[in-house]
Amino acid sequence: MAQRTQIIGELKRALKERGLTYLAVAKQLKLSLASVKRLFSMNDFSLQRIDEICDLLGVELSDVLERMQTRAIPIKRLTLAQEKEIVSDPKLFLVTWQVLNRTQIDEIVRSYKFSERAVQRYLIKLDRLKVIELQPLNKVRLLVSRHFSWRPDGPVQRYIHQKLLKEFLAAHFLDEREEFFFHGGAITADALTQLKRALQNAARECVEIIENDQSVAPPRDGAAFVLAMRPWRYSGFAEFLRAEP
Repeated sequence: MAQRTQIIGELKRALKERGLTYLAVAKQLKLSLASVKRLFSMNDFSLQRIDEICDLLGVELSDVLERMQTRAIPIKRLTLAQEKEIVSDPKLFLVTWQVLNRTQIDEIVRSYKFSERAVQRYLIKLDRLKVIELQPLNKVRLLVSRHFSWRPDGPVQRYIHQKLLKEFLAAHFLDEREEFFFHGGAITADALTQLKRALQNAARECVEIIENDQSVAPPRDGAAFVLAMRPWRYSGFAEFLRAEP
């Protein structure tokens, strides 16, 4: 039943892409418009009728299944072009950030100076960019993985380094709600790999906390966390290093 629902959902998308209405489907199936609407609302199509809709679309059922499988694989990283478009418009970047954090549309409208129509326009852009799938009643289905990350040294990451991190790290982290810990040392390559894995696990746990909190009613305060690691020596110590043999 779940797979049939996915197939019918893919057929709906294909009809929309080709500008075909339920009326065209009704003529193809020799049914009334009301009957077709009821079948789509109940996801109640026989295999024969699915084949007939495929004929109307000019595709094979195997093509629909392939598209469905491709869509089921979550995106772990956006393309360079997708990221460039997102950071080219600060408002689009804000809405993208909120959507990736599972923020509901009504909360975006409540928290920012956006009308519902304005947010919807940005959601349509994100749908076109294949970041989300915009569903009826402005429901959003993310097409990116839960472990999604921005491109290393890509447009968004550069924007984060130039704008967000500079402002974020300018604080002294003295408030009781804040936390800052910096530590480093000389370690082996194996230990460096272990550190990276520990940070990845910590990042996933932090993201899960944020996602789970979305079900809690406002008010909320803005918060951010940063986890970073790289082989590094402070430049201020470099002059004291012994020359390597």
